[in-house]
Amino acid sequence: MNGAIIESLRNGIGAAHSKIENAGREIGQLQGEQALLRQQLGNLGGEMKTLASLVGDVRQTDGGSGGAPLSPNNIGLVSHLDKVMYINEIPGRRIPFDALVSIQVGANVDAKLPQSIPISQDGPFVAVLRYCVFQSSYNFNVTDGANVANFIGRSNGRFRPVHSVCDWTDSQILQPTVGIANPGTGAPIYASPSNHSGYRSMEFDGMIEFMNEGSGRFRHNNPVPSAFWMEEGNSGFQLAALDFFERGDTLQFLVTPNHVNNPAYGNVSEFLAGGIYPAVDSQYDVHEGILDQFDDQATTDPVERVPEGILIIGFHGMKILQPPGPVRMT
Repeated sequence: MNGAIIESLRNGIGAAHSKIENAGREIGQLQGEQALLRQQLGNLGGEMKTLASLVGDVRQTDGGSGGAPLSPNNIGLVSHLDKVMYINEIPGRRIPFDALVSIQVGANVDAKLPQSIPISQDGPFVAVLRYCVFQSSYNFNVTDGANVANFIGRSNGRFRPVHSVCDWTDSQILQPTVGIANPGTGAPIYASPSNHSGYRSMEFDGMIEFMNEGSGRFRHNNPVPSAFWMEEGNSGFQLAALDFFERGDTLQFLVTPNHVNNPAYGNVSEFLAGGIYPAVDSQYDVHEGILDQFDDQATTDPVERVPEGILIIGFHGMKILQPPGPVRMT
């Protein structure tokens, strides 16, 4: 009886020793795994330090105005917090600004006329409105024998519309004036409804193209008529979205007149003696203060008309002044 009890105790003690040995082995394995985990955490900390260093390098070179180019190793490591997401987040001082170009439109010119303006390095430009106006430079020469006198027209220096849509004067008919003008003894106005234009003198009509040479993108699918470039007679046209132009971008305008300045279209002319009067180009003479006094001995038109002008076109918006070098959000 006692021997059986002793044998049972031995077996129980042996099983307990086996369990203790198994538990010791499991504890050793856990300790090894903990050591491996600590090693991996240490490696991860080193990698994080390396990553932070690379991000610092990217911040120093991704300012948009100088610095070494991004390398393939760090080009994708810029945090989204360092990228400009909205125009109102761009750092810099904002001031109202007009980006304008002046395009000379000579007499008898109806070819495409290019002109451009660069965005300076002191900061980007954000366009809000677009507009344009035409300034007359009308002048003329009068020949009397061997003498040639130069005069400027009445519209010279004045701003004229950039389209004929709102030309309310085109329905007016001139009543000819005869005899001596009163008061005084001024010479008469020689004009007829057949050759006197009801349209405004030095009025521009044309097609306008615009693109950002920096991106090569046009702001239209077809050239825009000057009547659509602004609102009504002389109001700025509000853009559908703020138009952002980087430092160094170039704004390119291409303007094609629909007709030469003060065209001589549709005139009844040269039916008086000698086939000179009224002159084919005389339909705007009353507008510009030119006297076409009849001379039955004339063989050529004594007046040389030079309807030159300047198209002033551009954008109104804001300039964001920035210091030289990389631009940071902080």
